[in-house]
Order: sequence, then C-alpha cells, then structure tokens
Amino acid sequence: MNETLEIKFLENPLREYIVCVCILILGFLLKRLFANVVSKQTFRIFKGIAKNQYYDKFLQLLQTPFEQLITLIILFAAFSRLNFPEAWHIDGIEKFGLRWIIEAAFEIALITVITKLVLKSADYIAYVLSASDVEHLNLDLIRFLKELSKIVIIIFAFFVTLRLAFEVNITALIASLGIGGLAIALAAQDTIANLFGSFIIYLDKPFKVGDQIEVSDVKGIVERVGFRTTRVRTLDRSLVTVPNKKIVDSTLNNISLSEERRVKFMLQLTYESKSGDILNIIDEIKNAILKNEDTSEEINVNFTDFDSSSLSILVIYFVTSNQYEKKIEVKQAINIQIMEIVERNHCKFAYPTQRLFLDKE
Repeated sequence: MNETLEIKFLENPLREYIVCVCILILGFLLKRLFANVVSKQTFRIFKGIAKNQYYDKFLQLLQTPFEQLITLIILFAAFSRLNFPEAWHIDGIEKFGLRWIIEAAFEIALITVITKLVLKSADYIAYVLSASDVEHLNLDLIRFLKELSKIVIIIFAFFVTLRLAFEVNITALIASLGIGGLAIALAAQDTIANLFGSFIIYLDKPFKVGDQIEVSDVKGIVERVGFRTTRVRTLDRSLVTVPNKKIVDSTLNNISLSEERRVKFMLQLTYESKSGDILNIIDEIKNAILKNEDTSEEINVNFTDFDSSSLSILVIYFVTSNQYEKKIEVKQAINIQIMEIVERNHCKFAYPTQRLFLDKE
C-alpha cells in the first residue's frame, strides 16, 4: 500500500494527489460551516457598536466575502502540496511566466477579497449607526463618511496590489508623477472644489436630505448629497444636479426651516374705483385674512401706487405652514374671497389699457 502511494505522476507522489483532493472535498463541504464560525468570532469585534439584533445584517453583508476568503485558503492549502515537474522548465516566481502569473493572480484575488471584507464592514458600521436611536448622529454625514472611507480603502488596496502582486516601487511611482500629477490636479480643480464643497455642506449642515431648498434658479427637495453634486427634485418633478461648489458660493434658502410661508402680490383696480370703495376693500381683505385659521396675524394690505393703468394695493400675509401644497390651498381660498370683495364693492380689476383722446378742431 505504501509503495502504491509513493508512485509518482508528473513527479508528485500519488499520496500528495490524494491529500490535495481530500482537502478540496472537505474544504468545500465545510466551507459554509467555517464561514459561520469565523463570522461569529468576527462579530465580537463589532459588539461595542452593534447589538445582537443586527447579527443577521452582519451575516448578510459579510458571510459571502468570508466564504470567498476560505475558498482561497482551501485552494492554497490543496495545490501548494503539488510541484511543477522539472521537465517542464517553468521559471520561478522571480521571472515572468506561468508560476509568476499564478502567484500574482492569487495575490490579486486575496487582496480583492480582503478589500471586499473591509468595504462590507464599512457598510455594516454605517448601517448600525443609521439604525441606532442616537439623536446627535447625522444620517447624511454617516452616508458621506461611508462613501469617503470606501474611496480611501479602494485606493489603498490598489497601491497594495501594485506593491505585492507586481512589485512596483510605490515611492518611485508617486515621485515620477511630477509635472504630470500637477497637470492632473489643475485639470481636476473643479472636482476638488466640489469635493471641498461637499465637506462644507456636511460640516455646516445648511440642509439635509428631504429639505426643500432654493439656490440660484433651482427650487426643490434635496434627494442626495454626493461628493461632487447635490441632486434636487424640483416642483415639476424633474431632477436637477447642482455642483456643490455652486451651492456653497450662492445664497441658499432652506424653505423647510421656515415656520411660515409669505404670500405677496399686487391687487390692481381700475381708475374708476372710488376712494371709499378702496378703503372698504382694504378692510374686508384684512378681515378675510385674519379669519382664516391658517394665516398669522402679521398682514399688510395698503393702497401703495398709482400705476400707468391701475390703482395698486399691496397684499402681504403669512401662511402658518412651510408646506407648498398648504400655501397654495390657503392662497386659493383667500383669492376667491378677494374676488367677491372687489365685486361687492362695485370695483373692477385692471389690466393693461391705453386711452386715446381726440381733440376736435
């Protein structure tokens, strides 16, 4: 039996092939079990910020990367027992060839799986912090820091891959960028400015996702704040992408933070209107606004201007809600009452007109 096991095939004894196959079979049969054990042990690291109720989410995010890592370990443990036949004249890993390609591919796969584990861990930490009931945590800031950490992790993994798998001198690579790196930085200055703009938005907190804002000529509800741009859903349901630099440099009105919404317009009457009727109209408009339960007591209704074709009455009042739909509803009700008031006082609304007077000879 021992002699049979020592029979060589491609310069490897039969015993090593059997061990290799056994490792592969047992490894793949027990892979999920190993992944569960490793997941439970790793979860202890996160117990400082996570509760047991989040363990299912932890498994959902990290079990697959753990299984992939265990698969790589099984493959390495199995095939590392076998050697290439010397008759094949395959160069060592110090020279480019089949052995070098296999070694580099394994290292790239290992770095990729470990990077995926770290990225999923960042997702899990962000999920736990977002799901917690701590009031001072800013969900937008958590989302921003998660995305920023992912970018840093990916960049770091890229340089580690260059160093370990391809043996690139990272210090020399960075130094060799020189003028090329400066040119890239100048070309990306708008992107860098937008990135700093996103930092200012998250730190200064002028608005958050879900707020209705008005900046420059854009007015709508914030849907997402990214590294470079902020997405705003306008009132006509179109999606506008605004550069963060523009938001930081412009005057911004956070409508959601206001407790009231102002309504302002000019009521224009014809020149045939009498002064007594105009005073009655002003008093009745004031009373109509004050009687509405959705308006504040701060109102301004005054006869202000003699325009080219009308007598103008300035009307200002405030709706005690920052919801746009409520403002429109209240405004409609008051506008109908104003129409009835003007008609009741025997006056008419003006519109642009011209009168020609012909002089008879």
